[in-house]
Amino acid sequence: MKNKCSFKLICGIVAAWTAFGARAGSQADARHCGYWLHGRTMKDVDVRALVSFGTTDVFLHEYAFTAHGRKDVEAWIAQADAAGLKVHVWMQAFYHGKWINPVKDGKPDRALFDEKIGRAQSYARIPGVAGIHLDYVRYPGTAFKTAGGTGAVSAFVRLAATRLHQTSPRLVVSAALMPETTSNEHYYGQDYAALSKHLDVVIPMIYKGNYGKTTSWIASTTKWYVENSKGARVWAGLQGYKSDEDTTPLPTPEITADVKAALDAGAAGAVLFRWGVTNFVKLSPRQASTP
Repeated sequence: MKNKCSFKLICGIVAAWTAFGARAGSQADARHCGYWLHGRTMKDVDVRALVSFGTTDVFLHEYAFTAHGRKDVEAWIAQADAAGLKVHVWMQAFYHGKWINPVKDGKPDRALFDEKIGRAQSYARIPGVAGIHLDYVRYPGTAFKTAGGTGAVSAFVRLAATRLHQTSPRLVVSAALMPETTSNEHYYGQDYAALSKHLDVVIPMIYKGNYGKTTSWIASTTKWYVENSKGARVWAGLQGYKSDEDTTPLPTPEITADVKAALDAGAAGAVLFRWGVTNFVKLSPRQASTP
């Protein structure tokens, strides 16, 4: 799979900007345009070019620290911050080659929580880091098999958000959620009411290709997350290629329609998965358009 993008990312943000730390206000307080970035491809990204195109946020996988070393990653983050690009460190909570159960001996695994959150806090202290993004904060569809599983996921997110905000009050704490709305709690242990009380931003992964759905599903699913949030802002996570079974990039007009559907449904932003395997769109406060 190629990791260099053959198309320029052009995300013009013209809407009014709100402080990252603020949780109050409507979903449309600001528009955010970003994408997930695998750590190994960090040095392939031209930060200044991205900012000149209007990109606001990138979610840099923590593997970058392994691939490039902490010094180089910190320098890249500083460069991005100076240029106006918000960097969120993308972490995996309960999956690293295999799934990790957050319940141990019938109770939330506090040793696991402390290790994960401690590492997140170390990233949060890096100058220029705007957010911590929690991925795999869930079970692989088997939460109903573990007594207390959903409670453990909620406890982890609550503790992580509390400690991270203590470390850096303006830090954006976000999480990638499954897009199955009312089924999330049963299968994945993601109690949306509980999670959205503590997170600043939720990013439901509304990957239509993986679910065999259409753009209208993106709109209805986004609307559900917006209307049922208990405080978190919703940025729609969208798939930039056909599906995990076929990673052919979607045509730009199709991605444009998907982004517009999410924004029209009330999302405060859109995050594309991922840099290197997607075409891109230009965002404005009320519409998406092709570059």
